[in-house]
Amino acid sequence: MTVTKKELYDTIDLIPDSVAKELLNYAEYLTSKYIEKTMPEELIIKDNQDLKKKLNERIKKIESGKAKMLTIEEAFEEIDKL
Repeated sequence: MTVTKKELYDTIDLIPDSVAKELLNYAEYLTSKYIEKTMPEELIIKDNQDLKKKLNERIKKIESGKAKMLTIEEAFEEIDKL
């Protein structure tokens, strides 16, 4: 365990559960932000309009033959490759 992680564990051990829960929520938020920075832009959905735009772009690619329709399993396999 690194010194930083040990310090973090020791600090967490001293705080009340209610604050620890907020800290855990914040850690999950930071993790998601880090993941977003490493993901390809086409996999990040910013809001409803962005989702609609990306789905429409994918539909156009499928209709033009530039992309193929994937099953759910195939889509997850592609995501796992990233």
